[in-house]
Amino acid sequence: MKVIIGENFKNYFSLSLKVIIAFWSISFFTIKASIAFPQMIRHGYTSCNTCHAAPRGGGILTDYGRALSKELLSTWSYEGEENWHHGLIKPDKVPTWLKLGGDFRSVQVHSKDQMATIGRYIEMQEQVEVAVQHKNTWMSVTAASDTLLESKPWYIPGFFISTHLTPELHVRVGKFVPRFGINAPEHIYATRGPIGFGYQTERETLELTYLTQKWDVSMAAVRGQLKNVKAADGVFAQINYSFGTKDRVGISFANNFKEDQALAIGAHALIGFTESLYLITDTVWRTTKSTIASYPQGLFHFAKLGYEIEKGLHIILIEDIRKNDLAADNSTQSMYGIGFTFFPRPHWEFQGVWTRRTNLARSQEPGDYAWFLMHYYL
Repeated sequence: MKVIIGENFKNYFSLSLKVIIAFWSISFFTIKASIAFPQMIRHGYTSCNTCHAAPRGGGILTDYGRALSKELLSTWSYEGEENWHHGLIKPDKVPTWLKLGGDFRSVQVHSKDQMATIGRYIEMQEQVEVAVQHKNTWMSVTAASDTLLESKPWYIPGFFISTHLTPELHVRVGKFVPRFGINAPEHIYATRGPIGFGYQTERETLELTYLTQKWDVSMAAVRGQLKNVKAADGVFAQINYSFGTKDRVGISFANNFKEDQALAIGAHALIGFTESLYLITDTVWRTTKSTIASYPQGLFHFAKLGYEIEKGLHIILIEDIRKNDLAADNSTQSMYGIGFTFFPRPHWEFQGVWTRRTNLARSQEPGDYAWFLMHYYL
């Protein structure tokens, strides 16, 4: 088993290194003198709660986060466009303690290999969020439509109350996805959906976080059931450390006790090489126990290398590898590709990616897998 794991890591490292070298070569000949802020980590924002009510990021934006979405993220904007409803409702008309938000995501997917050609439009996310802020305390409730059902009824996927016990110590209780790895919104990637952190994986959670300029340490106890009715009792922990102002590395731990029995250990990093070039990477080792297999071990890896060629427009390279069972050669799925992410104006995001994907359970030959993502946030 040690030999198998070692060989896999060598292969993954070699492929990652080739991708990084290739992208550096492209960047060397295409670099321009421009103001660029491709990822918030690259502008000195190592903590998610600078811009979001939730410590793990995502969801309701703070007033400061809305301002950054205009000043640093978007290509074009007009005065007040970053505000809720594009500034049509003036901030002074809304109580300062009330925050409104929401996310609507859809994607057009194209898949082609030797066995089939598939095109599909998917409504991934339709949700609104209401939050109330009183000093250092937040209360939030999210309502969403169940996009997995044809009728799409609305329900309450998550809620939380969070507050600071001390300037460094923060507690949050409610129903939400516990912190593990990088909270990437693209849940198809190996270190998100495939290991249990996709959509509708909120669970009853008590989370304690210790946050300083350099350290971000959290522990969580989880209980209850997931949306798919699986019992979800377990414990989570995450440690993040920032060496400077534009980088963060961390490790994560998760141990589920009930139906989805699994032990997962991960390592992740967000690194800003320059004001335009950045790397986001996440690797997870996971062992599970079920009635049909005794602790099969899997390895999951994701990396995104990005370069902002103009404000709001990013060229990205993707590497995504999952080996569900290290002892089975045909359990490997890999995906390598190139694409773009574009933030034309506040509230809007578009992403297009083309990849070559190999699924050894289906075929030895790679096929095409591409998507175009549309994201609107309130």
